[in-house]
Amino acid sequence: MRFKFLTLALCIALAGSGCVSSSNLEAYQPKDPEEALVVSMLMRIPNGIAARSLEMMMLPYSEDVYIGNFSKYIGAAGPTAPLSISKQELASVYKEMFRRSKDISMDVKNFRVTVQGNRAVAQARTELLFKIEASKGEERNQTFRNDVTWRMRRTPAGWRIVEEIWE
Repeated sequence: MRFKFLTLALCIALAGSGCVSSSNLEAYQPKDPEEALVVSMLMRIPNGIAARSLEMMMLPYSEDVYIGNFSKYIGAAGPTAPLSISKQELASVYKEMFRRSKDISMDVKNFRVTVQGNRAVAQARTELLFKIEASKGEERNQTFRNDVTWRMRRTPAGWRIVEEIWE
């Protein structure tokens, strides 16, 4: 009992001193205005999923985006699964997920971002919770957990994802 109390007191003290900070995308505190723009653009992905808005979700992606290893995690991955998919293929995967799901949400955790000039790199662990109407004995919830790296470039239209790698 005493050990639990000491552990709890230490956690509260660390949180109060600012040593423990949230690493979720939603709670991330940008260091400067450029980081704030990158974070706000990336927030459109989980917000688009929550709103089931494909347009909002696809806005951060550039037209010539490279999306690597995505098929390995969503759907059947086999020796013939492509190593990368296009923006249109990504949109069609999410459109099908929206159609098939009762509820869908995404948490972005362990978020880190580095901005250098016109380039930015963000890394995070994503958790996509996918709920479906299922028959008895069938799994109703699926969670896809992945580490993702987004490489972004500043364009006249704002920050855009030029490379998304699922690890």
